[in-house]
Amino acid sequence: MKNTVLWAYAAALGMTAGVVPGIALANPPAAQAQSRAAVESVLRAVEAALARGDTAEKVTKMLYAEDIVITEDEPGSIRGLAAATQGVQGFIDSYGPGGGKGCKFTLVDPAVASSTTFTSYLSLSCKANPPVLKDNMDLRLLYSWKKLPQGWRVVLETVQAGKF
Repeated sequence: MKNTVLWAYAAALGMTAGVVPGIALANPPAAQAQSRAAVESVLRAVEAALARGDTAEKVTKMLYAEDIVITEDEPGSIRGLAAATQGVQGFIDSYGPGGGKGCKFTLVDPAVASSTTFTSYLSLSCKANPPVLKDNMDLRLLYSWKKLPQGWRVVLETVQAGKF
């Protein structure tokens, strides 16, 4: 059922792109490239913040919009910055002191981009940090970003364990 809904959604998007002439002109490649570069800049800043040991609150504000919604492998979802900050704190705690130095984001193509939105898969890999994080940790993420007055922020996130 889950895959059927996803395929129907993808097909609807494809048909929309084919029916609406000029959709590519609305999102020229230069705007897409600028959006991607800006998103990658935020990701590098978050990596640096994790490596420095910045607080969960600071990392959360760098990455997420006020109205963030996060879904994980577990039932339910996280809504809003306060709940996201608690989630980020749990994540930071899970890799132990100094463990954030070994975390790296990688954008996984394809990406859907415009001058105000950016959606793509990401891989987040964190190196083992014994005794707290005994093994490397790999996560598959789906991020939808929105360009806000304070910069690019994630508005929707889905998290799954594993590699691509």
